[in-house]
Amino acid sequence: MIDLKEFNSFIEKNFHYVCGVPCSYYKDYLDFLTLHKNETKVKHIAATREDEAVGIASGVVFSGKQALVYMQNSGLGNIGDALTSLAQLYKLPMLLLISYRGLEPDRDFPEHSLMGDVTEPVLQSLQLTYGVLSENNWKIEMERAIKAMEQESSPVALLVKKGVLSQ
Repeated sequence: MIDLKEFNSFIEKNFHYVCGVPCSYYKDYLDFLTLHKNETKVKHIAATREDEAVGIASGVVFSGKQALVYMQNSGLGNIGDALTSLAQLYKLPMLLLISYRGLEPDRDFPEHSLMGDVTEPVLQSLQLTYGVLSENNWKIEMERAIKAMEQESSPVALLVKKGVLSQ
């Protein structure tokens, strides 16, 4: 697991808001945000649905600020319309952190198996630039994703493997 204080410092330098739907892959980081909500510069907004999180992030970007959205890969089915008819249409750069559930050998629940297999093809069909965030490459991948979202003026996704932001 990466150092959460270092990760949050990186987030603070690059984003004003983080919003999304909780997933156990983010538990420790979300706990960190809650515990340090009075000290951290980044504002956290919990959403009830993934498309709602994309809508909130779109409003943040329209206001001239940077937004990060976190979700589970099973939520990709919920964000298609919000992405294509809002974020991509209006060229709104935002970072999507998507937990990469259902990968071998960690197929923890049957419902994640299929989604794990189709996550990358779904991102490709949505024409999203994406990378994979791991414990060893997190800062490089985050910097690459931020550069891509700024250059493309578009949402960019990072798939988060188990154990990167939570034990």
